[in-house]
Amino acid sequence: MKIGLLGGSFNPIHNGHIKIAQDVIESKSVQQIWFIPSFIHPLKDHKGNADFDQRLGLIKKAIIDLPDLKVQDFEKRSSDPSYTQKLMQFLYKNYPQHKFIFIIGYDIIPELNRWYKYSWLKDNLHFLIVTRTIDQDISLASDLKHHQFLNISPIEISSTQIRDLVAQGKSIHGLVPESIEIEVYKIYSRTTGTSS
Repeated sequence: MKIGLLGGSFNPIHNGHIKIAQDVIESKSVQQIWFIPSFIHPLKDHKGNADFDQRLGLIKKAIIDLPDLKVQDFEKRSSDPSYTQKLMQFLYKNYPQHKFIFIIGYDIIPELNRWYKYSWLKDNLHFLIVTRTIDQDISLASDLKHHQFLNISPIEISSTQIRDLVAQGKSIHGLVPESIEIEVYKIYSRTTGTSS
C-alpha cells in the first residue's frame, strides 16, 4: 500500500492539515495518510506546546470519521528529537510491505538541508511536494532523488494563528473541526495562560 506521511507538531491540528490530507488522497497519489506528530520537534520552539498525548488525542478525534486518515504515535517511543531520518529507517524496517511517500509543502524545500542527515534523506525518501500554484520554481527540488509535485489550493490557516486567537480570547470556529473545537480552546487556554 502507498502511505502518505504527514509529520509535524500539529499544535494543534486544524482544517488546513485535514484538507491537504484529503486532497492528497483524492489525487490517488497514496491510499492512506498517516499523521505523525513530533514528540520533540528539532527545529521549533516548544514554548506553548500542548503535550504529546493531548496533540495525539486531538488528531484522533479530528479524523475519526475519515477512514483513509490515521494517526501514529511512533515518535513517542523515543526520547530523541523527532528526526525524519530515524523515523523512516524505523518504517522501512518494520513495514516493508508499504511504500512511503513523505508529504511536504513547497515552502519547506529551502530548509530541507538543515534536516538531520539530509544527504540520506534526499537519496532515500520519496517526497510529495504540495504546491499552491503551477508556476512555482520546481528546480528547487532537483537535489531530491525521488519527488513529485501536487498542486492544490490549501486553506490559509496556521497553528500559531489558532494559539494566538485562543490567547486573545477570540473564536476559533471554522479553523478546527467542530468535534475538537471546545477541547482545543480548553487545552490552549491553559498553555497560553488564558482563562477558559
